[in-house]
Amino acid sequence: MLIGAMVRRLNDGVDYATFREAWLPDEQFAGDPRRVLSAIDLADPQQLMTVALIDASPEQIPEWVDRIGASEQRRAERIKGLVGPWQLNNTYRIVADDDFALPIRR
Repeated sequence: MLIGAMVRRLNDGVDYATFREAWLPDEQFAGDPRRVLSAIDLADPQQLMTVALIDASPEQIPEWVDRIGASEQRRAERIKGLVGPWQLNNTYRIVADDDFALPIRR
């Protein structure tokens, strides 16, 4: 499992609802391995974090990029005037999944 994390600022005068409408994909792909969570900073509502839980291996990413690339480019075009540059844009491999309500295995 991988995590894609992005942090960026909504431009002045842009609210999350406006961003979301432009950001939503215009097509769906069967078997898309991404589940996306979006969050607004409690202290700064213009600060947006998007976290994608990606149920795929790093080796599968190029195949998915080829498959969804055109759709992702259209989304990028729609939002480019709504947000500033990424402050964070990376993909990480999950190395632990700890539920602090349960005993942690060491």
